[in-house]
Amino acid sequence: MAKRTSRSMSKTLTDVAKKLAKSKRMRKGTIALRLTGKRGGDFCLSCTPGHVPALLEESSVGPHLIEIIGDAGRIESILAGRKNARKQFLAGGIRIRGDIRYLSDLAMDLGILDEPI
Repeated sequence: MAKRTSRSMSKTLTDVAKKLAKSKRMRKGTIALRLTGKRGGDFCLSCTPGHVPALLEESSVGPHLIEIIGDAGRIESILAGRKNARKQFLAGGIRIRGDIRYLSDLAMDLGILDEPI
């Protein structure tokens, strides 16, 4: 059962990666997700502008541009648009390390945020 939920998160992140490929703001580097809970695990999006980011299930590679830490269900709900990203961030529901402005820009491109953080 844990593998099934991990596949669910992988699918969500693969969908996000396809959308990120269209972002003109995407930079070369990695975005790490350290997710806890039933759908948890360490994931990494290896980004190159103009390409669909590669999804890796190991986030220990290199320094990351952004690291997102939180409950997998909560992060998945944010990525799917079911929870408000700004409210979750400000309430302490997720932690961010790295370039928050860059994350804000990408979230705007994905439609996760209506206005920058």
